[in-house]
Amino acid sequence: MIGITKMVTGDATVSEFLTYSGDKSRIPKALVEASKKAIPVTVWNVTSRCNLKCIHCYADAGGKKEGELTTEEAKAFIDDLASMKVPVLLFSGGEPLMRKDIFELAEYAVSKGIRCSLSTNGTLITPEIAEKLKEAGFSYVGVSLDGMPETNDRFRGLKGAFQRALDGLINAKEAGLLTGIRFTVTKYNLKDVPEVIDLLAENDIPRFCLYHLVPSGRADFKDDISVQERRKLIDWLFQKALQLHDEGYRTEILTVDNPADGIYAYLKLKENDEKLAETAFEFMKFRGGDNSGKRIADVDMFGNVHPNQFWWDYVVGNIREQKFSEMWLKPKDELLIKLREKTKYIRGERCGRCRYKEICGGFRLRALRAGDLWGDDPSCYLTKEEIGIV
Repeated sequence: MIGITKMVTGDATVSEFLTYSGDKSRIPKALVEASKKAIPVTVWNVTSRCNLKCIHCYADAGGKKEGELTTEEAKAFIDDLASMKVPVLLFSGGEPLMRKDIFELAEYAVSKGIRCSLSTNGTLITPEIAEKLKEAGFSYVGVSLDGMPETNDRFRGLKGAFQRALDGLINAKEAGLLTGIRFTVTKYNLKDVPEVIDLLAENDIPRFCLYHLVPSGRADFKDDISVQERRKLIDWLFQKALQLHDEGYRTEILTVDNPADGIYAYLKLKENDEKLAETAFEFMKFRGGDNSGKRIADVDMFGNVHPNQFWWDYVVGNIREQKFSEMWLKPKDELLIKLREKTKYIRGERCGRCRYKEICGGFRLRALRAGDLWGDDPSCYLTKEEIGIV
């Protein structure tokens, strides 16, 4: 996750609350410690059920499938996460609000000292549900919104999904929850990015999180934007973050699943503010680029453990057979071990020779989908000169 707003202005909203305490000019102690360990932010897909049929769903969600973790198994999993001191548990799906014990499980996790976030399509968040989310102890609610009404409804497979999602987002905000949206950029909705960000700013929604498409589930490279469009988009987001900040809006902009965004923002920042650029660079060193298999983990509804939430075709193990903590902290899985030492294995004409390999390294799963796990990330838009290849 690359905090564009944080990098270019030194300020943020939701990220400050979720990450920082004390002196915000310093790299958080928790982040420094996490950089030395493999304590992951954990995505938990609690159910395969969903009330929508999104064309780019990585989980290929729909109807309920047999074998999902029971309440008792889920609580045992949460106990294990608490013993590891996992900082954040992200409840996802399918649509997590279709799981009947969702509030009970979140409340239980919070009681164990775990910060809980919700990843939802937002259409089920009535004012009453928003209050329940607040009472259960959720720290953040992220709603999927992939365009303005016509575009979003086509993506979601349901007429009226946009308005229901926006209403749910506002209901969550009015209940006192930190909120934001997740926008997965594709060639079908690229044009909607400016309008969506303006809509959030006007409604005082504090976070816009842009996901770069990862070919998984129903999504494929054919749905993605070009590298030229991606570079132009990041240029625009850079300027938009500055504009929103200068005009007093509190909506922060972040991007996910393309660590090259951080390098590009750093290079642009160097042109105007050398000191802020170096602060951002130090921060990126601790982030370490793609943290799949190290500080990002996914557990699906059946208890299968994956390196990240888009990597369901690879299973590390199952928490019904072995504790998650044992799999993760004392890994015997070859892929996990290599991902934690990825710089040793990265190759390719670009990633392998890049001067920023240790703090970026590309998004490994996207490279795999393109044909070589340790090869070039096809979504990198930096020039050879920018990455030190001459």
